[in-house]
Amino acid sequence: MSYRLVRRNGFTIVELLVTIAIIGLLTALLLPAVQAARETARRMRCSNNLKQVGIALHGYHDSHSVLPFGVGPDNDGMISSLGTLDDRRYSAQSLILPYLELSTIHSRIDFDVAPFHPFVNAATGDASVIAAQGTNVTNGEAAKAHVSVLLCPSDLDRLASIWSRNNYRMCNGSNWSGRTGNGMFGQVSSVRFAHVTDGLSQTAMVSERVKGTSSQAVFDVLSDLYDLAGIWTESSFRNACEQLTATTAAAYNQDIESGQTWLEGNMNWTRYNHVLTPNRISCKNGFTWDGVIMTASSRHDAGVNVLLGDGSVRFVADVVDGDLWRGLGTIGDSDQSPGF
Repeated sequence: MSYRLVRRNGFTIVELLVTIAIIGLLTALLLPAVQAARETARRMRCSNNLKQVGIALHGYHDSHSVLPFGVGPDNDGMISSLGTLDDRRYSAQSLILPYLELSTIHSRIDFDVAPFHPFVNAATGDASVIAAQGTNVTNGEAAKAHVSVLLCPSDLDRLASIWSRNNYRMCNGSNWSGRTGNGMFGQVSSVRFAHVTDGLSQTAMVSERVKGTSSQAVFDVLSDLYDLAGIWTESSFRNACEQLTATTAAAYNQDIESGQTWLEGNMNWTRYNHVLTPNRISCKNGFTWDGVIMTASSRHDAGVNVLLGDGSVRFVADVVDGDLWRGLGTIGDSDQSPGF
């Protein structure tokens, strides 16, 4: 009787386990690199979006010899209110739509009524608006229109609002006033490029801010706006806000609707300021018109994209010098470092 050695094709269990372990190790090593590459691509898209917004703002200035205001007029006196139907608090974003090749959306907006007429505010939680999906709002169809150039692909979208969102904020300045900002886009402002004595390449026009959570149970210091209501000076308010941490901020009421619409020039929706450096906690003193620190923020690693007045986009680290950052937000401080 003869015997032949039979060779088996395939893996043994040990070989299979070793192979799986190697594949797992390679995946663990490669995944961060893949994720980093994807974020690099998203950040580039975000930067390109800002450049398109810059082209639109320059186009508006070429046509009107002035930049659009950051927010339109209202009937408030010294103390802010929730608004009335006589208010026209439209945003700069709504005014530049034709220069973003979005004239169709712009033509749907009736600028002769309040932005969310017949409601005073955005009516996000109004049952009738939700049931009708905004069709009972005069500018509802326009406000729902998706404007991709106003959205940063790196950000999350947890908002419950039926309105189209916004990530790109117009610079109100470097002080805490939501009205008399010293930047390019204040309330009923009429800034010309000739007014920017710091130089367009040394002055911020637009930066980014992450969108809200729509949940009081979720704390996100990059998007939340914390209410430090009290009797403050601007410097004491800034110091109090700057000292907040993710833990201590949770003790205060927070606004959760950051960037819920591009239509209205609310500080929590379409504008920001340079009181504190990027990715710091944001605070308001009562109503946001009377005192607000609205920081630029992003999901990028350690900084934000900034559109400068000359149309260029720079990535600014969140460890930027505070004085330099505040100077960058104004149109006339002349205190910038020449190498910015």
